[in-house]
Amino acid sequence: MHDVRVRYKQDDFGNDIFARLAWSQGTPPSDSKPILLVFHGGGLIVGSAGIIPKPQVEWLVNNGFLVVIPNYRLVPQVTGRVSYADCEEAYDWAVSTLLEIMNATHGVMIDSRRVVTMGHSVGGSIALHVAAIKDVKAVAAFYPSLYLSDTSTTSHKPTSVPPFGLMPDFEPTQDDWAIIKPADKQLTEAPLGLPGLPPSPRTKWQMSILKNGQWAKIACPDGQYMALDPVARQENIFPPTIIVQGDADNAPGSSLALAERAAQDLKARGTDVRLYVVPEATHMFDLPPMVGTSDLGPKWQAMVEAFALLKHYVQG
Repeated sequence: MHDVRVRYKQDDFGNDIFARLAWSQGTPPSDSKPILLVFHGGGLIVGSAGIIPKPQVEWLVNNGFLVVIPNYRLVPQVTGRVSYADCEEAYDWAVSTLLEIMNATHGVMIDSRRVVTMGHSVGGSIALHVAAIKDVKAVAAFYPSLYLSDTSTTSHKPTSVPPFGLMPDFEPTQDDWAIIKPADKQLTEAPLGLPGLPPSPRTKWQMSILKNGQWAKIACPDGQYMALDPVARQENIFPPTIIVQGDADNAPGSSLALAERAAQDLKARGTDVRLYVVPEATHMFDLPPMVGTSDLGPKWQAMVEAFALLKHYVQG
């Protein structure tokens, strides 16, 4: 598997923003590859292209995709609207400039007419957003954040569920803010908080605002939540849509009830939508390294079913 980083744009300070590209040379050079844009999760505050699990990337490239995983600017240095706009630009770059880069630099042909999107958590919402406004053949959303414009949902409410409810309130110091909001660049990569490791100031701040129901206002300070809520925008027309949701997910903004609501809403608009429910699966159920390696049970099977459908919709 080839795995490289390529700049696709710059931030407001002139710093490069990268997309991760992965592909296999297993197919004949004359065969053009479909493009799969993958958007990482992390609540628009943490995460990067590097957090997409290796077994998933390997399955996708071994099945013929050019996988494009863009970083995007993170809150709070920008708003969620800017994060979404970066991902729109990543699509535009992938179907234009990237064609020449892949052919000239790597000898790989790609087909910009065969594009699908997918994402995890808030990345699932971004994948849906891009699929609704660009030429996309299908979209897969894994435990997506949904219905931000509905202020009665858990995105807007304090929570006591782990791990958020177990974290103490955190008010960043001036030194903490210098890490969270550096003066010379807009962050596009920030590590996830992992069990057993000391949390960074950014992670402690993220946990605190989620715990206290402040995330939505920080991600969308103008209160125009519909801009980050693609399913609720009734004018949006979606391509075939796959939603994969754990039935034990209680992260703010994600739940089986919201996934079922989204599936019903999209079906009512005539969308070909499929909802896969993963039993006893919590948020980010696919992130542990054993899923797709030693654990090939229901969690991995749900991921593969979604991947196979994406492949189906771009087969020549």
